[in-house]
Amino acid sequence: MNKISPDTISAAVEEIGAALDAHPERRMDLAEQAVLAGEPRQFPVLRINFGPDGETPTVPTIPPVYSAEERLLNSLKGMTGSLELLNPIQPRLGLGKGPGTLPASFGIKLAAALGYTPSGERQIDEVLAEGMPDPETSGILPEIREDIEAALSLTPEWIEIGPPDMQGPFNIAHMILGTEAFELPLIEPGKFNEFMTIVTDFFLEVWANVRRWAGPQRFPNFPNQTCRIAECSLNMVSTQMYLEHVLPHDRRVAEAFGQVAIHPCSGPHVFSETLANLPVVYTEAGEIPKAFAGSIGVDEALAEIGDRSIILSIGQELPEGREEEFIRRDLDRAPGNSRLLFCYTGMHWRERDAEKIRQMHSRLDEYWARKVWGQE
Repeated sequence: MNKISPDTISAAVEEIGAALDAHPERRMDLAEQAVLAGEPRQFPVLRINFGPDGETPTVPTIPPVYSAEERLLNSLKGMTGSLELLNPIQPRLGLGKGPGTLPASFGIKLAAALGYTPSGERQIDEVLAEGMPDPETSGILPEIREDIEAALSLTPEWIEIGPPDMQGPFNIAHMILGTEAFELPLIEPGKFNEFMTIVTDFFLEVWANVRRWAGPQRFPNFPNQTCRIAECSLNMVSTQMYLEHVLPHDRRVAEAFGQVAIHPCSGPHVFSETLANLPVVYTEAGEIPKAFAGSIGVDEALAEIGDRSIILSIGQELPEGREEEFIRRDLDRAPGNSRLLFCYTGMHWRERDAEKIRQMHSRLDEYWARKVWGQE
């Protein structure tokens, strides 16, 4: 670990400020403000990416151990990297180590050489015997608090301190128990409910702690200071199982915050049931051709939302040869709905297609300026 001087961090902050000033058309923070207010925005703020590049094999390596200051500097330096593809930038620091951030507190190991992927699983009786982990000192939570303290002392208030990827109660349960998370509700529902209660209690405590550590001036106000529940693993269970064994715990989260943001991971029944049974203020939809449980299209999603003031983040995989036309179809929805966000991936594209993506991105920005903002 190396000592990082405050001047080095200040220089990185200045670069971010200069990029934000130079690229108002790429600012996700401004797009989010407009979406929250339900107001038209001048720029589409599109995210367009290429798919995983398997042409350059990588050998897993264990990353070095960084100090809080080094982690902060790395995060700051990476904040403007998305401009290479003309993608959005946002003055928001991330925390944690991906989806495994909270399962680590339950004794799940994070494989550093594989991007801190959660590995292994535990028996439910072991977890119940141990009870709820400490929501301040277990797993990697001390590192998260250290990173927040470094950000508070070394960066200005306009740089937000975003929460780590905390997933959601059932996703966490799946990462801890493995396939037993799908079997236990049917075999031992009482024991599973006790386990889910512990996980949900922990989830809520950690959310409260992170918000308190970051403070109201630095914690993101999108969407509306609520919390996000990722529901990926629900795509592998039935609607009945969700309603009976998981929804009660999601409702506890909703009651604690008053409203929730949902990542349905494309699943039609997950989208529909969360929308119908929770006070949702943000959700996601879009065509993902190879999604495990299918995917919900934008038209269907908007029909289910109706006239409710719910933010819809459109996330879609692009059809080869029709990419630009496909995106324009979504942009054409904006004049009648100012609560849309746009994100796309060309799974057939690779890093070598970066210039093609940039050129298309520029054309789509021009299309928005003419047809949406200019109302041609």
